Amino acid sequence: MKLWWLFLTLLGCANAVPPPMYGEIISPNYPQVYPNNAAKTWNIQVPEGYGIRLYFTHLDIELSEKCEYDSLQVVIGNEVQQAFCGQHLFGSSGFPKEKFYPTTHLKLLFKSDFSNRERHTGFAAYYVAADVDECDMYEPCSHFCNNYIGGFFCSCPPEYELQEDQQTCGVNCSGGLYTDLRGQISSPGYPSPYPENSRCEYKVLLESGYQVILAFRAQDFDIEAPEDGSCLYDSLIIKAKGRTFGPYCGQTPPPRIETGSNEVDIQFITDSGGNNKGWKIYYIEDAIPCPTDVFHHSIQNPQKDKYVFKDMVTVKCEEGYEILSGKKRLSSYQAKCQGDGTWSNTHLKCQPVECGNPEPIVNGAVDVTFTTYGANATYHCKTEYYTLKGDDTYYCSADGLWINSEKDSEAPKCTAVCGKTSLSQETRIFGGKKASPGFFPWLVRIVLPNNFGGGSLISDRWVVTAAHIFGENEKPSLQVGAVEYQKAMTVQAKKVIIHPDWIAGVSIDDRTNYNNDIALIQLARRIELDECIYPVCLPQKGETAYPAIKEVGYIAGWGETNRKDKHGVTINKPKLLQYTGIPLRALEDCKKTLPNKYTVTSNMLCAGEDGHDSCNGDSGGPLMFEDLRNREYKRLYISGIVSWGIECGKFGMYTKVQNYVDWIEKMIDKVEKEEKDEEQLEPLKICKKT
Repeated sequence: MKLWWLFLTLLGCANAVPPPMYGEIISPNYPQVYPNNAAKTWNIQVPEGYGIRLYFTHLDIELSEKCEYDSLQVVIGNEVQQAFCGQHLFGSSGFPKEKFYPTTHLKLLFKSDFSNRERHTGFAAYYVAADVDECDMYEPCSHFCNNYIGGFFCSCPPEYELQEDQQTCGVNCSGGLYTDLRGQISSPGYPSPYPENSRCEYKVLLESGYQVILAFRAQDFDIEAPEDGSCLYDSLIIKAKGRTFGPYCGQTPPPRIETGSNEVDIQFITDSGGNNKGWKIYYIEDAIPCPTDVFHHSIQNPQKDKYVFKDMVTVKCEEGYEILSGKKRLSSYQAKCQGDGTWSNTHLKCQPVECGNPEPIVNGAVDVTFTTYGANATYHCKTEYYTLKGDDTYYCSADGLWINSEKDSEAPKCTAVCGKTSLSQETRIFGGKKASPGFFPWLVRIVLPNNFGGGSLISDRWVVTAAHIFGENEKPSLQVGAVEYQKAMTVQAKKVIIHPDWIAGVSIDDRTNYNNDIALIQLARRIELDECIYPVCLPQKGETAYPAIKEVGYIAGWGETNRKDKHGVTINKPKLLQYTGIPLRALEDCKKTLPNKYTVTSNMLCAGEDGHDSCNGDSGGPLMFEDLRNREYKRLYISGIVSWGIECGKFGMYTKVQNYVDWIEKMIDKVEKEEKDEEQLEPLKICKKT
């Protein structure tokens, strides 16, 4: 089937008849009278390369102004080129001369109106195909035009070639390759006028590691340009390493061009006009430089003003920056200046040192916007019941550590605000008064299987008390947050730390040595400090002036009293916290009245007077004095811990806390560092809002 259609197609092409070279055209009924309301069209076509010549042998068409009634019209495209009408004898002066139309297609349109009373007979005409002289009619060729019957062809002068359009002549000036380190390149025929309608392309290709530098002189630059200087006529364009210089034209040469590449393409394009002499380029080589910085924030060794091909340097980073290769940190590496003007290993960069997130702090928070070298981190405590111990501002150092102004990387701490009290009077547990909420919010009642005593909260998780109240391996529970212990909240202990120099294993009845009678209790959970519970202050280390002998301090506890109720019955175990004021006494004075079997050391204080003293059940509770150095706010610090005595109501012996501040701080710090990575529970809420 496909072969059959191919045969028919070839047969049709073979039998295609070309348009006729001539023909006759006559009006309807010629030579008789043409009819009224006539309309007839003839489509005339002649072969390509010819025009149409039209002449009449007879013309008799009703005459009217502008041939409006009856006429013969010549139509080319959609426009009427000419209209014929009137009565003329062949050879007379009014008879139409032959007409030539330079087209291969036209239409003849004859029309008559409703009346032909004069009995006009119409027309008879002939057309013939006449050769068109394209070379005379317009300028189809850029140089030489040659006419022949039915067409034309273009030709070029010597050294020019006919371009693809077969009408334009141009010079074949492409393909020039320049590999010498220095040389000259000029436009075709320079300094004679350069050819028109040309596209010249040249290439300079030097050894890797060199760049091409182009220079121009004013006397060697003359390219046709319009008055606006737009280089629309002729232009010189230079391309190198993805960059384009130009286009250039006119008589002002381009500036010196450092291309940065060993490969340069030069393109010169001209149009059909102009009579300018062209241009000459002088090119030289220069070693391609690499950047003086391998990359931002880098330092190279050796230092040079210029690095060129094959130069080697050792690269390290400025302070605060580091070289990262994947996850590996490099102190330095070797880089080589390459032939294209770039350094090797460009995937490596000097990046800011990363410090990571600042260390979080308990009961506080840290604000930071970014975590790289130079960043600042600001610490603050969450509530007013904590105060920041240490610098509040840290910065990311070149070592990748967050450090403060003292170059210390240890984070600050939010320590509890201590010692605030609402106690406003100095009242003279034994023979004491009931305490109100806010007087001693750090007081805790310690409950053991066969004993109870007191203790003092010194942080949100630690209580200091006496060692002698504990039996072997006992963990107490603690009642906190209320002056009436039956309404207090019970919390559990996680750890009890007895002073290592305390002599254990001796019964209370047989004990005569209470030296180092101090212990620490770690709570199972931190306590959220609030208005009803916060710690007492520890004494200042090394302070010897306070408290002074005869200075009145406070003792408080739930121990035995000599108070009587309204019925006269002695109240030995009060439900409400009791307190009283007692004076500090000289240790030597108290020692004189004690039996010789008891050991009295400088780790003890003596305080109390007749009727005002601590007693059974108060052991471990605090002896407190006002911090007289800070009069703006009344603060109490724990100077002593209720330890032992001979008789309630006389005086008592207290563990001197100042001698143990170092031990307290070291033990707490040691335990909390050991437990640093343990998951921490939310702080325990003790206070109940009313």
